Amino acid sequence: MRSMFLIARREYLERIRTKAFLIMTILIPAIMGGSLFLPALFMKKTQSGAKHLVVVASDRHIGDVIAQQINRDRQDNPREKEGPSMRRGAAAAPESWNIDVDTNASDANRSILSLKVQAKVLDGVVWATVENLATKKVPFITRNVSSLEEIYDVQRSISRALQRNTLATKGLSESDIEAFQKPVDLSAVTPDGKPAGNGTSTIFTAIFQIMVLYMSVLLYGVNVMNAVLEEKNSRVMEVVLSTVEPKFLMAGKILGVGAVGLTQIAIWVALGLFYSGSAVMGSGLDLKSIINIRSIIFFVVFYLLGYLLYSAMYAAVGAMCNSQQEAQQLSQLVTLPMVVPLFLIGYIVQYPGAPLSIAVSMFPLTAPLTMYARIVLQMPPWYELAASIGLLVATIYGVVLLCGKIYRVGILMYGKKPTLPEIVKWVKYA
Repeated sequence: MRSMFLIARREYLERIRTKAFLIMTILIPAIMGGSLFLPALFMKKTQSGAKHLVVVASDRHIGDVIAQQINRDRQDNPREKEGPSMRRGAAAAPESWNIDVDTNASDANRSILSLKVQAKVLDGVVWATVENLATKKVPFITRNVSSLEEIYDVQRSISRALQRNTLATKGLSESDIEAFQKPVDLSAVTPDGKPAGNGTSTIFTAIFQIMVLYMSVLLYGVNVMNAVLEEKNSRVMEVVLSTVEPKFLMAGKILGVGAVGLTQIAIWVALGLFYSGSAVMGSGLDLKSIINIRSIIFFVVFYLLGYLLYSAMYAAVGAMCNSQQEAQQLSQLVTLPMVVPLFLIGYIVQYPGAPLSIAVSMFPLTAPLTMYARIVLQMPPWYELAASIGLLVATIYGVVLLCGKIYRVGILMYGKKPTLPEIVKWVKYA
């Protein structure tokens, strides 16, 4: 046992002092932070100036109603009600647009206005003629055809403007129209009456943390494989195995590299909390709503369980192979079960309590990612959580015993790539 901890200590200190550790520890949070905050900051900068739109309508009154409704919706942005994590981002939108109303609906005028949009003189043209409004098909001439949010906002404003005009012709007052068009504030609550929080933030939390968990388990599992392969090719193993049993050698490497992973994750969590409290990152994303005690505890639990399961298999792969190329080919088979939850993440996010989600969260090879996703989205019953962890622990025990036997023989085997019958013989021999 003492030799196992000595090997773990050596692996930990050797890796934590490398430049690669320092670079990855800083680089990954920087990339994550940039992908989260920079788009919002650039969007805020882009939206800081008022946009110039033209509403072309055969009826001047309809054109004025549409223009007023667009500005009214911009000032009372309904996205501010989506939750605290989105409010500052919604408030960054311009309060009003500079909107002109044009009653010239000729084809020549449309060509002129289209050229102005193309030349960036105008930001958009709403072609709301009587014929288009009657068919409920209104063209919106804009350069930003991929800006689905802006197109949806204009579409909603036109629909509300037509409703307002119809209600006004029926004799309703402004206050009645405002009350009629006021959206319903629907708040999700759990069966025990507790508020469920912001849905967008919860989904983002699940996807973000699942990706971090996937990358951590995969990265450090591969590190174990590379460490075994490197020492095998350098023939250091022949010297080490003269004083240390193979099972303690494998366990020491797994523990040492795993401790490096936990250290790096702790630094990432600390940087995430720093980002959430920094006034510089004014993007509207509240990371304190993402990083909470429950998510941190279960992240560590499923990181350790997933890491122990996959690192044992990666160590066996490293012991079986003689080159980096062989190891990469075999490691793809080990990685394959971890990819399954990523393909199902859209379904799991929408239906965390569905039979398929439950089944995948019980299967040991996919449980670390899937059960953790269910915990973040909707805390499963305690018996499902206990069953998943129990099956995972039992599988880890069996896999460690099996891979330990392969490791014991394969670590001293050189030459050709072993076949499946040969690996079975190793297991029997060990």
